[in-house]
Amino acid sequence: MRALHILALLGSLGVAPRAVALIPSEVFAKAGAGVVVLEVLNEHGQLVAAQSATVVGPEQLVTACNGLEGAAGLQITAHSGSVPVVVTARDRERNLCLLAARGLKAGPLPFATSDLPTGTRVLAISNALTLGVGISEGMISGRRAFPVGSLIQFTAPISPGSEGGALLDEEGRLVAILDYHRRDGQNVNFASPVAWVMEVKARAHAAESHLKLFDRAMLLAKEQKWTDLQALAEDWSKMEADSADPWRFAITAAKALGDQDGEWRGWQEWRRIEPGSSEVAVGFGRVLLGRGLKQEALDLARQLTTGRAVDAASWLFLGQVQQAMGQFAEADQSYRRALDMDPWLIAGYQGLTGLAQARGDSKTAIAVWRRLSGLFGEATWARLGLVQAYLAAGDSRRAWSALTQVAMDDADAPLLWYWKGVVLARLGCSEQAISAYRTSLEKKFEHPDWAWGGIGHVQAEQRAYREAAEAFRFAVEANPDYDEWRYQLAVNLKDSAFGADAFAITTDLVTKHPEMAKYWRQHGFTLATLGRAMEAIPAMERSLQLEPKQGKLWAALVETYQQAGRREDARRAYETLRGIDAELARIAYRNVILPYDEVLP
Repeated sequence: MRALHILALLGSLGVAPRAVALIPSEVFAKAGAGVVVLEVLNEHGQLVAAQSATVVGPEQLVTACNGLEGAAGLQITAHSGSVPVVVTARDRERNLCLLAARGLKAGPLPFATSDLPTGTRVLAISNALTLGVGISEGMISGRRAFPVGSLIQFTAPISPGSEGGALLDEEGRLVAILDYHRRDGQNVNFASPVAWVMEVKARAHAAESHLKLFDRAMLLAKEQKWTDLQALAEDWSKMEADSADPWRFAITAAKALGDQDGEWRGWQEWRRIEPGSSEVAVGFGRVLLGRGLKQEALDLARQLTTGRAVDAASWLFLGQVQQAMGQFAEADQSYRRALDMDPWLIAGYQGLTGLAQARGDSKTAIAVWRRLSGLFGEATWARLGLVQAYLAAGDSRRAWSALTQVAMDDADAPLLWYWKGVVLARLGCSEQAISAYRTSLEKKFEHPDWAWGGIGHVQAEQRAYREAAEAFRFAVEANPDYDEWRYQLAVNLKDSAFGADAFAITTDLVTKHPEMAKYWRQHGFTLATLGRAMEAIPAMERSLQLEPKQGKLWAALVETYQQAGRREDARRAYETLRGIDAELARIAYRNVILPYDEVLP
């Protein structure tokens, strides 16, 4: 009764009573249907990514644009089922896209009509981690000015997949659209004010010529017409001198064409346009690193991390530079610092696993991949990373167990069949492994040379060298630029008595890669099998100059010296072998040195 009297008194004084704040479950019950799962599809209609979309009008939604670029199709999943959607307007600068969904039954969320002050309680509804629409709670922590306008900064937890979701006030009204895409590397949560939604169409119309050029560039990139893309980007940059987009595409084309100067120029121009962007600075730094300018890259990374204490991308870059410079302990700390700021930073975990594997720490590598598998649920890439970590540790049984836990939707995918072949081969199940590899090929695996290479390795283990050579021949046909397959083909041709064919390949390999010890080794072995000992010796010696600790090659050289009548050289090679592999030296002495000693007068 007292509450009713207070409300009546407020009314008599002309003061509007404040609406009662809803608890999260009430907000979700009221507004949850206004946020849906947006699925990004490839040209085969397969799901490649998912994020969120918010209903803002009859059969109309809004979402973040950056996740839609290159999509072949889009659909939303709501309480009423799946509905195809199309993009009707794009404001790429503010990362907002309007969508039309014919047949969508969900009603629009009501818009908040005034700005909320800092400290106000807010709630985020989104498809976080693509696990379905859920809710989290926090408050507005401020507003941050960017060239496109001021974004709302808030504390409600969000994660990948949240982009395009709704930030609501405590009465369930739409305050802003979530943008998980971190702006300028800042590791805080941002959302675009709801007022911007009403401006998308007008801004898209104003940017129509820019969007046409962008779409043309996207199509050329999709078709891998890199020369045409480079030419378009050059012309575009002249028409829009202060736009970063032309230089983004110029960099993409230059990378694909191997044009280091073009890539360098692209990053320099992008830095000119956005001098304060850590994203651009990090990209430029990676070019420095790629050019071997490690100290310059390190200086830039330290500058970035000093100036931006909460920038995970900069700390990640610092870790990558430190790792490249052999500063492994420092790199480990930088990666961990980046992950403290952004627990979803996949490259940070990959950096830690790379360090762990480099130092032979399989336990840490497995722990990191298990963490990723936990963070990203049934994500196939995370599960396969764990499979590879177990394989690197020599634990094939656990690798198989991890492989069987891949999401059912991907269990019959060609990539999974390939990895089944890999693990089955490690388990010694040769026929099942070959069958799995062949199944991946039947299902149009995008890397057929991997599968043929896997088959070849299994058959070589079975000493079926002729069949292995045939498999590696198919691998070479599928990927003629990958010399490892040519090397394996040569090995198996030599072992199946086709030494002349092997010799032609190894001759080409040592000419192209004179610094590769294994190519010289195989060249020497091939010459030896052809009875050309005098020519085999220099090839073997060259391989040992490049990699002196090859025990098996020293043993082969001992025998080849003997065949060439070079007894003293054979003795010296044998003595060297004793210091590398005592057991191999004992066998070489018994089988190669001693027989010749016994026939001496």
